[in-house]
Amino acid sequence: MKNFLFGNKNSVGSIKISKSVVETITKNATLEIPGVDSVSFGNIGFRGLITKSSYSKPIKIEINEGLAHIQVSIIVDPNKRIPDLAGAVQTQVKNSVQSMTGLVVSGVDVIITGVTQNSLSE
Repeated sequence: MKNFLFGNKNSVGSIKISKSVVETITKNATLEIPGVDSVSFGNIGFRGLITKSSYSKPIKIEINEGLAHIQVSIIVDPNKRIPDLAGAVQTQVKNSVQSMTGLVVSGVDVIITGVTQNSLSE
């Protein structure tokens, strides 16, 4: 079950949900929040400015003992209050993943990797 996060069997057969499906649900749920400009790769330290090898995935999903823990990295609008925005992302992602997959989400970590710069025309 390497490419699948979890699965179950019923009287008709089995259901398996791939990691990429949960990542897509997470991305779509995150982008529904006003003020989230993008789900983005984040660099880690000075090396991140030089090499792509130190970039982390924008969405990470871990399953332990039947519970999912999700991490999502985002770039936000400069006119939004970050704690409120991050809280809305956490709630939206948790509710969307749980309702679409039946997977129990134990937590959602939001990493703010950047703030969109205001354009000169504004």
